[in-house]
Amino acid sequence: MDPCEFYRQVANRAARTPAKLGQAPLRAAQIATADPGMTPSEVVYEEGPVALRRYERQVPADGERDVPLVIAYPFINDPSILDFAADRSVVRSFLEDGFPVYLVEWGDPSPIDRSLGLGDYVDRFLSDCVEFVREETGADAVHLHGYSTTAPLVAGYVGLYPDSVRTLVLQGPPLSFDPTDGAADADDVTGMDLFRKLAANHDPQQVADAFDTVPTPLLEVALALRKPVEYTVTNPLRLWDRFDDDAYVEKYGRKLSWLRGGPRLPGTAYREFIEELLLENRLLEGTWRLNGRDVDLERIDVPVSLVLGREDQFVPRDASVPFLEAIPSEDTTVLEFPTGHVGTSIAAEAHEAGWPQVREWLSRRTGADESAPS
Repeated sequence: MDPCEFYRQVANRAARTPAKLGQAPLRAAQIATADPGMTPSEVVYEEGPVALRRYERQVPADGERDVPLVIAYPFINDPSILDFAADRSVVRSFLEDGFPVYLVEWGDPSPIDRSLGLGDYVDRFLSDCVEFVREETGADAVHLHGYSTTAPLVAGYVGLYPDSVRTLVLQGPPLSFDPTDGAADADDVTGMDLFRKLAANHDPQQVADAFDTVPTPLLEVALALRKPVEYTVTNPLRLWDRFDDDAYVEKYGRKLSWLRGGPRLPGTAYREFIEELLLENRLLEGTWRLNGRDVDLERIDVPVSLVLGREDQFVPRDASVPFLEAIPSEDTTVLEFPTGHVGTSIAAEAHEAGWPQVREWLSRRTGADESAPS
């Protein structure tokens, strides 16, 4: 940087500091009260720790869609990121396009739920939620949307119940845990490699034994380790630099609220996710069993869309696209947004160009002749 420009920026920041300090109480209150998830909704079904939320329907001029959308959110975060703000809400965008929208909230399990496994989450909770939606709407099948860590569970569900699903949308999905996918060399720690190495260097059974339900901070530690400087230094400094920007502070507060809201995970489900998916790659290896039943990828011949972030450093493309090669569906597409992992939900670019493509893709597969690829 040119020395003159450097000193100019330093002087500018120094001059703004007193005003920022004066705003501190107001900004602190704004951050503390910022809250995503403002679209009206109600819980319409509950089972164990899981709740099914139905959003208030909107009927556009061209009418409501016949096939509902069921979103299964990641089990380590709060789903409010999909309803981040009025102009950046994945949920609201689908509602405004006429889709009935439901969202599966995994909820906080109690200590007596510690034995709940992935079979319970897929073959019981998710299955019952989908059946509730089908009965309430009269639809033969649903559009099923799996986000991030829940994508393997959603894919597993379709491998068990393909007739219940019209289309499958997987957003930022970690599906292939093959250590050879995308790795430059054995020492290269990129993408899913860090998560895999962290998992391989601890005993998930000990974690399951130590915690009835595994706390969210433990589940998210790998995220912070992936970009430690950004999480601990860059983001706070960026907030201070834009402390007098009301819109930026509000957005920062909403993201902070979302990060604080994640549920815990039963110890058994945690151990199974680590061992069966992350370490043994059973989904793509074709060896995954849920409640004694084989998850058969050969049964997944519904239209499938992968929604990826081109700059996603947590779930790179190589952790997602091999799934399309493992299923027989001939109607598949990959939609890449110019964002990172979380940005696929909240970035302006995602809502300006990305999600309209997803809605159009779903709309063409909502009617009786939806099966034709395009």
